[in-house]
Amino acid sequence: MTSKADVTSLEKYKDSSHYRKIAQSAESLGLLEHLDRLDKDGYTIVPPELVAPVDFRRRLLDAVLEVNERRTGHHIKAEELATTQFDPEVPGRAHWGLLEEDPIFQEVIMNPAVLTMAKYLCGNSVLLSDMTGNLKQKHERLTHPLHTDQHGTPPPIPPYAQVANVTMTLTDYTQGDGVTAIVPGSQKKGRYPHPNEWDFRREDAPVKPIPLEAPAGSLLVWHGATWHGSFPRENPGLRVNLIMVFTRVYMRQIRDFKSTVSKEVLDLHGEEFAHLLGINSMYPFDDLNPPSQEDNDYMMAAGYNPWA
Repeated sequence: MTSKADVTSLEKYKDSSHYRKIAQSAESLGLLEHLDRLDKDGYTIVPPELVAPVDFRRRLLDAVLEVNERRTGHHIKAEELATTQFDPEVPGRAHWGLLEEDPIFQEVIMNPAVLTMAKYLCGNSVLLSDMTGNLKQKHERLTHPLHTDQHGTPPPIPPYAQVANVTMTLTDYTQGDGVTAIVPGSQKKGRYPHPNEWDFRREDAPVKPIPLEAPAGSLLVWHGATWHGSFPRENPGLRVNLIMVFTRVYMRQIRDFKSTVSKEVLDLHGEEFAHLLGINSMYPFDDLNPPSQEDNDYMMAAGYNPWA
């Protein structure tokens, strides 16, 4: 298990230019208290007014609904989400690989609040792993028992995150809406939930998470080792969100952006965007064109400081 000494030892790395760069960004955005919350509880809720204008969130919601229509043929109007239902046999739909579906998905990963939270958890060299738009309807099935997002990280799990989940709520998250269930402080346990801890709905469940309630446009952010799941939705209508999964520079991304993202998209957004996708990653490299020392610096730094 992760010891108190392990967690405390991270403090010494905060006396670095890598950490200060992130902290200064957080301070300018009014997010410093959310960094402290991540340290203590393993999650935080960033309110809409610190994230993006209402119009941006509405455009993002429309983009997710348009992807759903292209992929399923089901047209859903944003103003009818409170009453809309789809196939009663399934609790929801998840649409992965959204980055090139609409320019707004490229904009959202560069949102200052999103990037600052992702960098705090996974370092300045953080990579986007993938994003998914989710639509959830009334259904009794438990779709997400307690788990962590750091799949395949062997024990002992380090105190710093390997993965960061930054979820934007595109509809309100209130009681009965099928909200995220989270176990505060569980990132400090240094292990995954045991099978007898998965189903938190049991009366005799040894671990009881709390619901994350937040207005549309909020960011739900959690450490990759934080135990979480999702309550089944009890209310009519649909809950919609956009999940952005980030990872450390040495981890394998879910999506192979290096092979799939067009030059036009890369040229449009610049160097930081390309780095976030791992376009300039040193691995894998061509034997005839190995990366230079300068190309390696950002990744090498990550081996010395968790905020690099």
